Amino acid sequence: MSFLLDPPALFVLGVALYLAGNRLRIERLAKIIIGLLIVFAFIFFSLLLYTDTFRCVFPVLCNGMSGSEFMFHSDITGIYKKDVPLLVVLFLFALYPLWIYFGYASALMFSKRRRFSKEMYSYKDVKSRRTNPELKYSVVRYPDTGRGISDPEQAVRAAVEALSGMKSFVKPGDKVMIKVNICGGVPELAGTYTTREVAGYVVDMVREAGGEPFLCDADMVWTKFWSNAKDEGWIEWAAQKGVKLVNLSDTRIVNFDFGEESLLHRERVSKEIVNADVIISVPAMKTHLMTSVTLGMKNMYGTFPEIDKAKYHKLGIDEVIYWVNYAFTPNLTIIDGTIGGETVGPLSCEPVDFRTIIASNSVVAADAIASQLMGYSDPVKEIDHLRLAHERGLGDASVKFDISSIPPHISDGKWTLPDPEVAKLYVKSTHMLLQIPGWNTFFNMGSDVFLFDASRLPLIKYFTPGFLSILNDVIKWTMDRKPDTPQSKKRKRINLMVVIVLAVLSLFGFISEGFISSSSLEFSLGFLAAIVLGALFARRMKTRHLVSIFLASILVSFIVERYAVLAGMWRYIDGGAPPLFALFSTPLFIIAILGITSYLQHVFAFVNLKGKRLRIFPAVLVLLAFAIFMVFEGYSALATPQVVAMYVAFAVLGMFYNNRQGLEWNFAFVIVAVVLGGSMELLGAVSGLWSYAFGEGMPVFISFAWVLNAWAACGIAQVFGANMRDAVVR
Repeated sequence: MSFLLDPPALFVLGVALYLAGNRLRIERLAKIIIGLLIVFAFIFFSLLLYTDTFRCVFPVLCNGMSGSEFMFHSDITGIYKKDVPLLVVLFLFALYPLWIYFGYASALMFSKRRRFSKEMYSYKDVKSRRTNPELKYSVVRYPDTGRGISDPEQAVRAAVEALSGMKSFVKPGDKVMIKVNICGGVPELAGTYTTREVAGYVVDMVREAGGEPFLCDADMVWTKFWSNAKDEGWIEWAAQKGVKLVNLSDTRIVNFDFGEESLLHRERVSKEIVNADVIISVPAMKTHLMTSVTLGMKNMYGTFPEIDKAKYHKLGIDEVIYWVNYAFTPNLTIIDGTIGGETVGPLSCEPVDFRTIIASNSVVAADAIASQLMGYSDPVKEIDHLRLAHERGLGDASVKFDISSIPPHISDGKWTLPDPEVAKLYVKSTHMLLQIPGWNTFFNMGSDVFLFDASRLPLIKYFTPGFLSILNDVIKWTMDRKPDTPQSKKRKRINLMVVIVLAVLSLFGFISEGFISSSSLEFSLGFLAAIVLGALFARRMKTRHLVSIFLASILVSFIVERYAVLAGMWRYIDGGAPPLFALFSTPLFIIAILGITSYLQHVFAFVNLKGKRLRIFPAVLVLLAFAIFMVFEGYSALATPQVVAMYVAFAVLGMFYNNRQGLEWNFAFVIVAVVLGGSMELLGAVSGLWSYAFGEGMPVFISFAWVLNAWAACGIAQVFGANMRDAVVR
């Protein structure tokens, strides 16, 4: 494993994973887990080689080189570890997931190559195209005792009957395309895709009118039609219903002339959408991070058979939504609001039991009404694709719906909607990224993996909403900061003084004890970052908790530095122990760990388990890893009785502390402590500020020791009634 050999090896393994996965019919989530395990194995062993923790023992390849020399192929390149900044090395490791990702993507994209028809069609060839009819719309909610509507079937039928019935849209023998949302949903999350029940009622009504219905959607990069249809129950349902399911990406693909005035110009579409006599759009009613809502108009965007959806974002997603609706205007739109999806749409929605059906012969009006029910007071101004459709005459998005005309619902006009300013940031950022050549494939796969697969994996299913919640909070915090109260101002001043004292003492030690003269730029920047983070997080902490962790951290640091250094596990440049720098910088790092953990725990918000054994699961894993690596790396032979007693005490304090926290907090704490503590240890060792007993860059057990040290400090504070999880003032 090396920086030259790993990328092609991972690329080839990505291709092999795709081919083997298809041949053996491995489930997509299983393939993702296998891919992650492969990447983890490469990074883990390559990192150990880079830090010279492992000797290089590969026959022929090593030729007497050390692990780090092999990683850079120093005998060929002339590059050695000392020549490469740590940030560059971290960047190279960060690319590892991309190599296997690109291998899989290349095989996937190649397999999707097909012969496209050279036929060219235009607006005059669209069989479903009609002149703009007189606007009709209806909104039905169940149960509605006044109208005798008690279930969703009656609601769907009543909504369509209010538009003069299905026979006013469908004639005997008509081929009716029913566009439902299958690929744009997550099987485990109700409200992210069209319900089979509503689709079934529409199928029944089309048949009663004499039409021949089929249901359709199209592939995305990772969300394949047939796999999603299976997981959401559509395949079995369709067989029982006797209705045809069509993947538009597998149909005859033809060219369509959208016109020179359109951004699309000439684009590939399915022949099915051109030949359909009637188009009925049946979307799920949900929010969308980038387009505010995803309703009838956005549902038609899903008819594009091209899996490279990134190019449409590059052109301008709202413009593309308008033009596909202009070309293939749904004759009837039935918005499925039986179970809606709010918050982080379209794939990480929170379900809303809304019990509402919206129908119209105008997709624009239907979307405008649904948007008002969700909470948009003026869809024309607030939703860009509706504004375009309204201004260009595709439909009336200014129609006002009287919400009091239907039975009330607690969520009427009060859905949790994407923040408009944050949404604009996403759109702008995406557009900028897509200007990078070759970024389309990465965007396609990355967005689908991040938004779709992260919503399904058992352990990280709420990573996306957790991450986006953090991002939203940060952005909104900068946009809308509330004034401090006198009490909060006083608390912040006191806390800031505590951090200043810590920073001054640690900087004094850093300079007077000679560390600054030997420190690398990377370590100095990391140290300063810890001070800044410590100050930022300390200002948000309760003063009693801050003082408690301050004192406990100094105590833990003194014990560690005294007994571990005396045991010869590591030594400082001045040979002394414990230096002031280490003694007073430890609290700053632990405060930073606590602050970052308070945010990262949102990523693990999937945990709602209260069993004590589960709460200490991260602690058990850390203690096991700590013991294994301490023995494996030879440091157990150096451990004096005092060191053993110290780490046993830390382990007990850690178990005590973990037992009183939630599993999501404990997981986040471990990750932050390992990454932050391990990074600074490695930077310090590389800078020559300290060295380890066996001369390696950094023993792996040290990164886990940081978790134990931080736990011990938090455990001591906990003994005195200060639970550090509650330290942050919300």
